[in-house]
Amino acid sequence: MSSSRTFLYVSVAGASLLSLTQGAAADPVADAGQPEQRAAAASAPAQQLGFDLAAGPLPASLAGWSKVTGIAIAAQPGNLGDHTAAALHGSYTAEQALVQLLADSGLGYRFIANTQVVIEALPATATGSGSTVLPAIQVTGEAPQETADGPVQGYRATRSGTGTFTDTPLRDVPQSIQVVPRQVIEDQQDKRLVDALANVSNVRPATTTGNRSETFNIRGFRVSDYAIDGITTNPALEASEVYRDMANIERVEVLKGPASVLYGQGDLGGMINLVTRQPQFEPGIAGSVQAGSYDFYRGEIDVTGPLDPGHTLAARLIASAQTDQTFRDFRQDSTREFGALSFLWEPNEATRISLGGTYTHQDLPFDRGLVAVGDEVTLPISRYLGESWSEFTADKSELNVRAEHDVADWLTIRQSSHFDWGTAHRLSADPQTLQANGNLTRRATDQNDETHATDLRLDAIAKFDTGPFAHTFLLGGEYAHGYRNLDLDQATLSPINIYDPNYGAEPGVFRHRTDRTKVVDNYAVYAQEQLAITEQVKLVGGFRADFFDMTDTTNGVESVAKGSHVSPRVGVIYQPIQPISLYASYATSFVPQAGSSADGEAFKPEKGQQYEVGVKADIIPDKLSATLAVFQLTRQNVLTTDPNDSTEQVQTGEQRSRGVELDISGEILPGWQIIANAAYLKAEITKDNTYSPGNELVNAPKFSGSIWSVYQFEDGPWRGFGFGGGVQAASRRQGDLANDFRVDGYATISATAFYEVNEHLRFSLLGSNLLNTHYIETPVSRTENYPGAPLTVMGKISARF
Repeated sequence: MSSSRTFLYVSVAGASLLSLTQGAAADPVADAGQPEQRAAAASAPAQQLGFDLAAGPLPASLAGWSKVTGIAIAAQPGNLGDHTAAALHGSYTAEQALVQLLADSGLGYRFIANTQVVIEALPATATGSGSTVLPAIQVTGEAPQETADGPVQGYRATRSGTGTFTDTPLRDVPQSIQVVPRQVIEDQQDKRLVDALANVSNVRPATTTGNRSETFNIRGFRVSDYAIDGITTNPALEASEVYRDMANIERVEVLKGPASVLYGQGDLGGMINLVTRQPQFEPGIAGSVQAGSYDFYRGEIDVTGPLDPGHTLAARLIASAQTDQTFRDFRQDSTREFGALSFLWEPNEATRISLGGTYTHQDLPFDRGLVAVGDEVTLPISRYLGESWSEFTADKSELNVRAEHDVADWLTIRQSSHFDWGTAHRLSADPQTLQANGNLTRRATDQNDETHATDLRLDAIAKFDTGPFAHTFLLGGEYAHGYRNLDLDQATLSPINIYDPNYGAEPGVFRHRTDRTKVVDNYAVYAQEQLAITEQVKLVGGFRADFFDMTDTTNGVESVAKGSHVSPRVGVIYQPIQPISLYASYATSFVPQAGSSADGEAFKPEKGQQYEVGVKADIIPDKLSATLAVFQLTRQNVLTTDPNDSTEQVQTGEQRSRGVELDISGEILPGWQIIANAAYLKAEITKDNTYSPGNELVNAPKFSGSIWSVYQFEDGPWRGFGFGGGVQAASRRQGDLANDFRVDGYATISATAFYEVNEHLRFSLLGSNLLNTHYIETPVSRTENYPGAPLTVMGKISARF
């Protein structure tokens, strides 16, 4: 049975199971009484929320509680007016906070499902059986407060765990962190991760390694991996085995600059963290169909809900499939199937256990894009320089386990595990050298990859006070293992003329060329302190000690990198008033380098440092936020050619980027959402034995930015209609470190219109690159330049129940 057919059967079975179990679920109601005597079946949400409520009249405090939790309150008028509540600061579940507010008031409560709570006088204080019950007063809260791993309301995120491994307000993290919420992904109909990341300043697509997967440039430096729910992918890979499907992504987060203090070995530019969609106890089913230019078709389904009457176990099934001919002159379609199945078990308020698995299969044409002629790329963007048999086929499976337990009100223990397995096959026509007559020499490659990875992490998070100081202390340890085996055969292949391609060439006799195995093992311990000295002054500091062992064996020749590295980080935040945070920070990164110099000295890890200062501000309180950052990154110990022996390398290279960024997101007026960014970047070589100092880094525009905004009518005859659009732009970029060729700057315009018939049905239409601008999205080298898509139109129908 094929993998896609197996996945289809599993999807249908999972959807049927959820439908049957949701039908058996009921909304229990607890009896009134003392808070600790409520019925267990009518439990309040168990997630930890942040409260900052001053002491005062009980009605005002309860209104604040309702705003944070999103739970409506019903109370008899005479019960609340004469009571006061103590101040409430810190992290509590909804119920823990309510108990604190009602302490010594003589009032009790009962939850009605998870959406409403009734506040009543306890029986001991009743005036008698003849008392008249007055109409209830509804104190209705806004949407539930955002959490670091939960949905975002609208375009503006306020919290994240990417920069601290704790649920922290973005304004309390002394580095730039940008979040692209699910609603942006939906409104833009983003099909690729790179589309979502276009909403973040100084993040650009890098090579796709021949149309296999995505890598990125952040602040001028290539980033080859990313994290999923806080755990990085296989450390033995230079790029993922597959493209990341967007179906189960709740939010895309980018931590700018070095992140080794939390994530270990990694690239200097930053860390991309994909927060996945989790099971919900509220039953729901959603689906969409999408169709557009170049025979693009896609379908998604999302089913979630409880699996038991007590609402302690929930599941979620998400699946998608797509096919696409693209604007390139490929001789085959691009296809991808994706599935994600996850479970959430909350046996009590103190314990949360999640289990999730994903599977991706893709079959794509191999494609290195266009070649540069002279000092520019001028070929038609549809020109394909491969063959009909050139393709990438890959499968990837992932398993994630996470368990959290609140040992005490102040202490949480968390264990996170990630496992993945991948296989890939590449049969490709590889470009080599462009000749004066326009012939591009090529060779054929037959390559097989096998990969697997394991990542185990254990954290303890303590929140406590010492005198006037408030602490959030993180202590953790991690073990990461990565493996990749590459087996490669090559054969001769006829050239192709780039101006008048004649397809149909077949490979010669394949001969074995490369057998490479890379194994990475890394052990680490780390600690972090988030210290609130006063309400205005906060510090974040930490360090991580990594002990790494990397072996890279190619055709029997072994290169080893073994040692340890300490990565510190420190930052300070000053908040003169609540809506404004001023911050400064220093952070570091490292990447082990296998091999040694001509004199036998082992290469040291490549190192990176960043200095950053910035401002985070609410332009419109609780609606529209902005981050302005100024930074300098330096990359050291870069391998460069040995001036005494061109066949050897030495570690004297250095690169640097400096820049300014502005990111804005949120709501300008009711119904009017915006996400925008602008950046200036100077990324250059500062030391090298091969390239001239002052040369610009590849694909690092000096000026870039984007804006996307939508408006939806919330009432009146046009209620449900919406429209919007945006612009993406970048200045010219260098195509290689020698700066021998460049690609032009560009600007593309997009527009959308949509209509929400009701809360269940939505129609949307999107036009991208409306002016049909010809541009190169990603330059990599003289024989690898990926063009941007021309004018495309996409339609989508979404349903939700």
